[in-house]
Amino acid sequence: MRKLFPLLVLSLLLSSNAAVAEKAAERGVNSERLMLAGDRPDPSITRDGDTYYMVHSSFEYAPGLLIYRSKDLVRWEPLVNALHRYVGSVYAPDIVKHNGRWYIYFPVVTPAHTTNMVVWADSPEGPWSEPVDLQIGGIDPGHAVDAEGNRYLLMSNGYLVPLAADGLSATGPARKVYDGWEFPKEWDVEGFCLEGPKIRKIGKYYYMLTAEGGTAGPPTSHMVVVARAERLTGPWENSPYNPLVHTYSPDERWCSKGHGTLIDTPDGQWYVVYHAYERGFYTLGRQTLIEPVAMTEDGWPAAVARPAKKQPAKQETAASFSDDFSTDRTGTQWQFAGEYDPQRARRENRTLVMQARGNDPSDACPMLFVTGDHAYEMEVEAQCAPEAVAGLVLFYNPKLYTGIGLDKGRLAIHVLGRAESFDVQLPRHVWFRLRNDRHVVSFWYSPDGRNWTKADKSCETSGYHHNMAGEFLSLRPGIYAAGYGEVVFRNFKYKTL
Repeated sequence: MRKLFPLLVLSLLLSSNAAVAEKAAERGVNSERLMLAGDRPDPSITRDGDTYYMVHSSFEYAPGLLIYRSKDLVRWEPLVNALHRYVGSVYAPDIVKHNGRWYIYFPVVTPAHTTNMVVWADSPEGPWSEPVDLQIGGIDPGHAVDAEGNRYLLMSNGYLVPLAADGLSATGPARKVYDGWEFPKEWDVEGFCLEGPKIRKIGKYYYMLTAEGGTAGPPTSHMVVVARAERLTGPWENSPYNPLVHTYSPDERWCSKGHGTLIDTPDGQWYVVYHAYERGFYTLGRQTLIEPVAMTEDGWPAAVARPAKKQPAKQETAASFSDDFSTDRTGTQWQFAGEYDPQRARRENRTLVMQARGNDPSDACPMLFVTGDHAYEMEVEAQCAPEAVAGLVLFYNPKLYTGIGLDKGRLAIHVLGRAESFDVQLPRHVWFRLRNDRHVVSFWYSPDGRNWTKADKSCETSGYHHNMAGEFLSLRPGIYAAGYGEVVFRNFKYKTL
């Protein structure tokens, strides 16, 4: 783990930070900022010199563990995937640098069991190793090193697991060291849900940020709490300023704020990075936010501003997802839902040739991407083999999706994961358009890409999210190819409305 600024550096900022906090509290405004729009949950962030690196849960999407890089905590570029194959549902990771080597620890959840794995590299740009199974239960590992140089993972529910010197195996059983912070009983939450531990050593203390209250459910459920100890084994003292981050009112723009990590800048400013749902747009998943924190006179990180009652729902994302398939954006933009076979799709002469799989979008492992836009439109040109099924889709999971496609020569519209075939004959070379205008989804088709016909069916998708369907996912746009044979895609176009 890299060396951290001593507490002395922080003390120089106390007076100015306290003044900022006092003024912000008087104004009653939020200091939070959307850092990465769209479904980028459970952020883990670290700094190496003047460069920041961040990674998120990838859940059912592969390639996974996409690492982002930034010089200023504002502009982020996708760097590389640390996980190149599907291993199961990948939950909250932790990215760290220790003794010159990089590690990402992450839980893997399958129907059969839950374990934790690690990948490593000598550079964040890779190449990254194959995943190593640590054979540790629990979720949300947080890496830490004690004063003697011994390595540990803090796990959900307050457990501590010792690691070998190389960080690639456990050397002993899990030990309970922390019970969490008791929040007020009258708060509306999903449950206690002590998870997401992230550790920073500042001065003589280890500071641990944990998530409590559950990651979804009521808008006021989630939170970030702080505890500190002089040894990783405890005893841990809870902050008198808890929670550090919380949604206090369902009227706030950002709901279920939680799962935070402390990060400092080279000049000694401190922030907390966390995730939250956007009110009215849970379909976008949990988005990454950042806000400043100040160290109090008694040495605790505390919020700089108090939450306001209401904020405008201003959209802050602007990205181009159009793809002429001249370059390979697999991993940095596109991901497959579920099983991932790199040989299934190939790029040839500005086309994407995809081998059909399954019967419909539910088992086709569609190719998807993350968006943070409230309203958008996408188009694609598709040339299908005689027995192929293909089109555009908004995909939550195999049971919940909507889309438009060609199915054995006929127009097919999918709503709530069920197909409806229309008495509309379509050529095997066809263009599709799908518009999502703040949850109202409409469909178009064209024989030539110029003359468009609107389908006689639209739908509403505001309920396509975790609180209705579980699994902590998001409603992602993309393309699918099912049936038999190959589908040739051209000119995928995307625009924000």
